[in-house]
Amino acid sequence: MQKIKCAVLGATGVVGQHFLRLLVDHPYFELTSICASDARAGLALGTVKEQVEGGVPKSFHQMIFDPMDVTGLAAKGVRVAFSALPAEVADKMEKEAAQKGICVFSNAGSYRMDEQVPILVPEINHAHLQLVKQQKTPGFIVTNANCTTTGLVMALLPIMPFGIRRIISASYQAISGAGYPGLSALDILGNVIPYIKNEEPKVRREMAKICGTLTGVAIQPTDWEIFAHCIRVQTTIGHLISVHIELERSVTHAEVKQALVEFKSPSVIAGLPTAPIRPIIFNEEIDRPQPRYDVLLGDPERARGMAVAIGRLEVEDRVVRLVTLSNNLVRGAAGGSVLNAELALRQGLLSA
Repeated sequence: MQKIKCAVLGATGVVGQHFLRLLVDHPYFELTSICASDARAGLALGTVKEQVEGGVPKSFHQMIFDPMDVTGLAAKGVRVAFSALPAEVADKMEKEAAQKGICVFSNAGSYRMDEQVPILVPEINHAHLQLVKQQKTPGFIVTNANCTTTGLVMALLPIMPFGIRRIISASYQAISGAGYPGLSALDILGNVIPYIKNEEPKVRREMAKICGTLTGVAIQPTDWEIFAHCIRVQTTIGHLISVHIELERSVTHAEVKQALVEFKSPSVIAGLPTAPIRPIIFNEEIDRPQPRYDVLLGDPERARGMAVAIGRLEVEDRVVRLVTLSNNLVRGAAGGSVLNAELALRQGLLSA
């Protein structure tokens, strides 16, 4: 098949560099443009500070940064843009890109709550992708969820058939979630910060939308009660979440464990290049999951970091308690957007 020309918007940051890593030799997408601030325009990608393990892919080192100009991107034949832009920049540029016929897969939060824009976590709400047909632009915008929300809803997915009433969560979030350079070492070293600005309302709003029902041309949010605390800890990568789930009916430990162990992606997702063969990895060990050991789970190789680890399962009557761990930079950011684009292509929403 002819590969689709794509761009990475905001290619210098940690999420942008993960986009670059995931696009090396991608079977569907060809990276033809990288964009960053005006100060970078005309410089080579190889000159940027490397922020991810393994660094900036060597095959892209000689690529030259383009200006943040969607007209120029469209003229180069760019059909897909992966956005790692900060929200204050994404708000304008992503909309302009969609107006120019570019399909934007965004890690930014600017359009997540727009009624015509899906917050896509494909294993959960792949049907919501049809919302893009309501956008009155030649291109469209699809967002992934906040990195904390992503790991939480993935852990809930196998449990949803039991009927969920209430969720109480406490997330212990890596410093990479604050971006680069992020928090001052004086603030975080030897410390835990029990508040992350705007994070808790995001989790509540986004969960309700992601797990809601598409009815015609709109999403009816779920009516679950959702309570969230978001806490910043010293780990580098990986958001660990302690979750208390109250169900509609009584369940047994064996029932819930079976649901977690046997969960498979729906057929519409299975086999996509960035889709993990097993999206949920259940661990029986009493002290797992841990970011040090479990943050890069996922097969095949292209899907490393896309699987969500679950452990500490406890079940009593209608209450399920567990701990979940997700890679906030891969599953919760760049990898999630790449998977969204792969699904859009499979569903006939993209063309070269």
